[in-house]
Amino acid sequence: MEPAALGMAARVASTLIKPLVAKLFVREENGADLVSKPIRVSKLVSWRGQKRTLDERDVRQISEKLISRTLAANPYEPAVHDGDRIAVVDALTKTLLSLGDLEMEDVQAVHLGHIELARKLSAAAHDSTRYMSADATNLYRSLLDVCCLHILQFFTQRSAFIPATLISQTRMIDETMRRMEMLTARLPPPRSQDADFEQRYLEHLGLKYGKLAIFGLDLSAPGQAQWPLDTAYLSLELSAQNRDGGVSATHRLRVEGALTGKHRVLLRGPAGSGKTTLAQWLAVSAAQNDFDDELAFLRDRVPFILPLRSLAQKSALPTAHKFLAMAGSMLDGAQPEGWADRVLHSGRGIVLVDGIDEISEAKRLLTRRWLSELTEIYPRTFFLVTTRPSAVPIGWAADLGFVEFDLLPLNQRDIDKFVNRWHDAALSTLGDAEERTEVEHYRAALHVTLRRKPDLYQLATNPLMCSVICALHRDRHSQLPEGRMDLYAAALRMLLVRRDKEREVIAPEGLQLTEEQQIQLLQRLAYWLIRNGRSEATQALAERIIRERLPSMPHVVPLDGAHQVFRHLLSRSGLLREPTPVTVDFIHRTFQDYLGAKAAVEASDLDLLAKNASDDQWEDVIRMAVGHAREGERAELLRKLVVIGDQRPSQRRRYHLLAAASLENATTLDPAVRAEVISRAAFLIPPATREEAENLAQAGAVVLDVLAGPADMTEEQAVASVRTIGLIGGTAALQRMQAYKDAPQRNVRQEVVNAWPRFDTVEFAESILATCRCDDIEIPVTNAEQVACLRQLPEAPNLSLPQPSLVHEFSAVLDRDSVVSLALGTADHRTSELPALGGLTGLRRLCVRNPTSTLSLKPLADSGIRELVLNYVPVGLDLSALQTVPLLTTLSLGFADRVALPEVALPSITSLRLKGVAETASLPDFAALFPGLTRLHLNLYRRPRRAPLDLSRVRGIDSVTVRVRNTTKVIGLDGLDPERVSVTVEGRRTGGLLTSFRDQRP
Repeated sequence: MEPAALGMAARVASTLIKPLVAKLFVREENGADLVSKPIRVSKLVSWRGQKRTLDERDVRQISEKLISRTLAANPYEPAVHDGDRIAVVDALTKTLLSLGDLEMEDVQAVHLGHIELARKLSAAAHDSTRYMSADATNLYRSLLDVCCLHILQFFTQRSAFIPATLISQTRMIDETMRRMEMLTARLPPPRSQDADFEQRYLEHLGLKYGKLAIFGLDLSAPGQAQWPLDTAYLSLELSAQNRDGGVSATHRLRVEGALTGKHRVLLRGPAGSGKTTLAQWLAVSAAQNDFDDELAFLRDRVPFILPLRSLAQKSALPTAHKFLAMAGSMLDGAQPEGWADRVLHSGRGIVLVDGIDEISEAKRLLTRRWLSELTEIYPRTFFLVTTRPSAVPIGWAADLGFVEFDLLPLNQRDIDKFVNRWHDAALSTLGDAEERTEVEHYRAALHVTLRRKPDLYQLATNPLMCSVICALHRDRHSQLPEGRMDLYAAALRMLLVRRDKEREVIAPEGLQLTEEQQIQLLQRLAYWLIRNGRSEATQALAERIIRERLPSMPHVVPLDGAHQVFRHLLSRSGLLREPTPVTVDFIHRTFQDYLGAKAAVEASDLDLLAKNASDDQWEDVIRMAVGHAREGERAELLRKLVVIGDQRPSQRRRYHLLAAASLENATTLDPAVRAEVISRAAFLIPPATREEAENLAQAGAVVLDVLAGPADMTEEQAVASVRTIGLIGGTAALQRMQAYKDAPQRNVRQEVVNAWPRFDTVEFAESILATCRCDDIEIPVTNAEQVACLRQLPEAPNLSLPQPSLVHEFSAVLDRDSVVSLALGTADHRTSELPALGGLTGLRRLCVRNPTSTLSLKPLADSGIRELVLNYVPVGLDLSALQTVPLLTTLSLGFADRVALPEVALPSITSLRLKGVAETASLPDFAALFPGLTRLHLNLYRRPRRAPLDLSRVRGIDSVTVRVRNTTKVIGLDGLDPERVSVTVEGRRTGGLLTSFRDQRP
């Protein structure tokens, strides 16, 4: 069915649906309606109560007529087959019957809107729709949406419906109908070529990325070395820096909560931190349309994974129709012409750009321009870009609208979960009872070992290293190496030798390669990739590299056996994989760097290593080369880094920090060289920025010896130093943290308490929080163990809880008058209502982060809050309940998209802060919405090519501050008092100040 025909069918069917929908509800009897008590939806349906007029059979007949009339609107091309038609009838009947179980009032239903009402009702028919075809599903959803529109229209026409509410809700229905038309226009029509291909593509993605490789489990069960992604995936924590109420805070959020309402995200994380796995999870969740409520805005979208490593041999970045080719998809040639462009243009795309760090620095500038063009052409598409922290500077894509997050190390609870899931995966491969008992023993023993060995625990905070530790712990019968280099060496031995021995595989492919021979061949391939700035190579090139090495192994394989050796390494080493049928890469970049560093040291390429220290792609290679080198070579390489840093002032910090970070792998070293490296690092201390702090932390515990206290530091340096200490972690770091907990600057103390999840919960609370001044900072509380620790604190007035359910737990252990400020996250919980806060009699300020569109603010009526902060407010959130909060005077609203203020007046508000996208050319009527307003702060962003923004409606307010970004002009400044109104306008291209209020005065 073509789009035009689909639209005509929807309009015609809509006129025929109204009388059928009306049959679902009881007829109103005449009455005085003297009471204003709302009527529940369940009381209005015709198949409940004592006077039933319909039964389930009648509702089914109505469903059949609804479908027949819709299909009759376009008789030339039926939308579904007869078999699918029965499935749609069943699903629609079950959905309509669920109206009788709907526990909400008619007014609430109207306010909810037809889309959310349809979503609530469709949950009842989830099992019925799960296996329907795409055509049947489209028909079911279209019919349900139209039915819900008429249901709401029926409610609004009831005589008992409050007239004032009728006006408000009618506006809302107009808006939802408009959105329905937009949604219908961007959905692929049933049975179209696009829809058929899209279904194939999504199924292909689910199969391709739907399993996660479990490192080490192919040791004994090669066919079961992968686990379903939705079971193995662990939701990681992200951090974001912002200023809330004047306090700089690092907000820790789970991935789902952090991404809520964001449309462009830059994700930073070190090697092995889970960046690619996260992109894979997003792709699979989109392919299966399986996002939870917090990521509901990503439902019904089509994902594209774009691994930048595949760009190494290409000069140009791909346009939309080449996305599948870039991802190595076998369906590239089958896509309809222009399909990818149509998906992205309609706002249904998810573009996942993986690995900025895996392309050369020169290509990163081209990549940024490419991203700029993509975001301009497809402004409604969701973009996620991943990179290692050092590859691009902070704010690299901020002017393109990208929000930056850092992937945080696993905390203790996450490590426990990771260890448990790894061993659960191991158990799933075993049937023998004795072996299963043994795995359970290893699980328990590893939990104990990680708590007793802080150095090992610090390594386990990286997901890749945690999986390596789990695999080695089982393989070596609980005997683990201590250092990072030893762990890598043991992991390689396990993969290259123990793997086939444990499985009793003798001379596979007719070859008998020793561990050393395999390493020699693999490290040559790894070193070639590193020298050429690549992460993958063609298989033909890999065979050529092997062929060049075979003359030194004449007794292993004939000189013409390069192909045989390559296939052996690909299938048996466990270190190589085929991203496409013609390419090869390492299972993880970390192993490539480890082997490449070994090859560089053996080739005595110390000068080449030092020369490339300015390239972030060589950082880990150089650090591992220090570990591989003999003592003399190690000293020589470190001295070269120190000397080059001395000679190049612009790169001094990079070279000297890299030398300091490499000391972690220097098991033996000339004391004079060590002292020289540390002395250079001391000049780089203290750090002054977040990026410097993260780079410095890579040097490890050696930094703690030269990091002084905060007495002689600026506030920025002290904050960055605390961040460094927190990232290093361990007992020594906790002792060093003591010097900062009493700092007079609140931002420093805020950074101190933000580090709580990185240390032992009880130890940190006793040694830091118990004596830290906390009256002006926010204490993050993420789990029940931390809640229990609050009892020991002398004060905890300002708390941050990502889970609203924790409110009940901490209210039992705290004096209810002591909590003055509370920050709540809602994204990790499918709650539609805030917790009751009336019992917190001292509460004056509430911040709600990432609220959902269905969140109810009614519980605030019983609270005594005076200030409310709502971050990333979604369009559709009902703010009218704020008129019942008696003491509320200060309101801060940060919008994820366009600004949408309450439709009712809030006379108690005297101070208002707004941040979001200014879609229209004029501002809201602040005087009408906030009659008592005396202070206004606007931080607005304009979409490209919009008309000048009219600021005339800020007249009459005592104090106004306006910042407008991404534009070059504002109007309506005539008659404004420059003593009370401050305006700053920033252009999109330059990012600099282009004009000011005084410049535009006549």
